[in-house]
Amino acid sequence: MLQELAEIGMRLARALEAEALAPAEEPRPPSPFGGGDLGLMFTRIARAVRQTVALETRVAADRGTAQARHAAQLAGEARSQLSRRKDKLRRIVEQAIDAEAHGSEAEHLLIDLDERLDDAEDDADFADAPIADQVARLCADLGVTPDWTLWEDQDWAIAYEKSRPPDNDIGAKRWPAANPDTGDPPPDSS
Repeated sequence: MLQELAEIGMRLARALEAEALAPAEEPRPPSPFGGGDLGLMFTRIARAVRQTVALETRVAADRGTAQARHAAQLAGEARSQLSRRKDKLRRIVEQAIDAEAHGSEAEHLLIDLDERLDDAEDDADFADAPIADQVARLCADLGVTPDWTLWEDQDWAIAYEKSRPPDNDIGAKRWPAANPDTGDPPPDSS
């Protein structure tokens, strides 16, 4: 609307110019401006056009600022989500490392884990990949056999465990399979 208003103002300024520059000897049609002081009318029209253009510029700048703020907010949220994902994966894989390695071997594995998590940030799917798949991949990369029973109460691990074929991850510690007919957990073996 501001652009249209500026265009109307410019048309009025051009019409005023045409009236002011028309030869005096030609018969003139009645002035749409009422025959008043043309200089004063031009000044007012020019001022209205300048204010309209300035307002249009300010609105565009405000819109750009709002878009930049929104983009920065989204980027901040993405960084925060990525950081939370890395922290969660570190805690989970650290449990697997602690269950399998001790002393300096565990320390080296934790350093390798941190490096892999830092490198994983560059992976486009890192923030969206299932936690369990990332745990399995990180453990495999580190040479750690995950003890899935550590996380048998976690939804992500339960879903992963149900999706795996029985012979997958040979050597990985798994909790007993549920009854295939009912889906009930196995009887307590203690």
